[in-house]
Amino acid sequence: MKKLLSVLALATILAFSGAALAADKTVVKIATYASPTHPVTASVEFFKEMLEKESNGAFEVQHFPNNQLGSEDIFIDQVRRGTVQVAVSGTLIRKDEPNIGLIDTPFVIDSWAQGRAVYAGEEGRKILTGGYTEKTGVKIMAFFINGFREVSSKEPIEKMADFANMKLRVPGNEIYVRLFQALGCNTVMMPMAEIYNALETKVVDAQENPYSTLKGAGWWEVQGAVLETRHIFSTSPFLVNGKFFDKLSPELQEVFAKCVKAAEEHNWKISEEDDNASKAFLAEKGLKIVEPSPEFRAEMRASLTDYYTWFTGEIPAAKEWIAYCDSKKVQ
Repeated sequence: MKKLLSVLALATILAFSGAALAADKTVVKIATYASPTHPVTASVEFFKEMLEKESNGAFEVQHFPNNQLGSEDIFIDQVRRGTVQVAVSGTLIRKDEPNIGLIDTPFVIDSWAQGRAVYAGEEGRKILTGGYTEKTGVKIMAFFINGFREVSSKEPIEKMADFANMKLRVPGNEIYVRLFQALGCNTVMMPMAEIYNALETKVVDAQENPYSTLKGAGWWEVQGAVLETRHIFSTSPFLVNGKFFDKLSPELQEVFAKCVKAAEEHNWKISEEDDNASKAFLAEKGLKIVEPSPEFRAEMRASLTDYYTWFTGEIPAAKEWIAYCDSKKVQ
């Protein structure tokens, strides 16, 4: 009986110890828009594994990709309120800081090398983030890569007139609406979750997103061609609730920041590789990849004169950002 009581006592102690250890874990919920095969998803998984390992289990990371916690506007609000600690978003956060919209400046970044140079230093990030943290309490600790955005469509787009013959899905972002209206498209705003069905039922004829997203979301199944516009080099801010981060011990803050930086570097590497691989995949599946001639590309840019007048008047640091990006062009 004494032996049995000792065993029971030990089991009780272990149970309470286990509960205490579990309670000591800091849970980090991460929400993203990205599909399971997208480089952003792989990079968040990289962050999860590294953070849990480097902190010796002090963190437990719960990753919710593919809008599992709701559409982008919903999880942006969740990270502001702290019900989600981390999110990788698009530029819908510009509603709180207009300069975030500079991420979507069209035709200012031409290559991956230039993109790396633009985002490498603090100068560019400072222009982009403006007063976002002060206004929202959310830190932007990194920029993951979404990639060069292209236009996919049912029929090939080979000249400017072809834009006028289609309905093109755009995100709920005035920058995109005005951009594609300037190119001659009929634009339809809708969430990402509705795109596949809209393309399949011909509610819209086309959409614009990077090759990786086109592949990962399966939209290629209901599209016939891609125009390689490379109209925007799209990045995704890595958002961290400020109160959550500030409550961490200095040691855990250091580990957290170290893992964010490593995940960002990992993301840049695999994103460029995935962009090329996704393009090849889509071509193998039968999509016609149209690379616009220099003349066609020049026509697209020329059609945006009034757009740029609006854009530079709408976003405070637009002229500064365009000049900064131009200074980073790779010869």
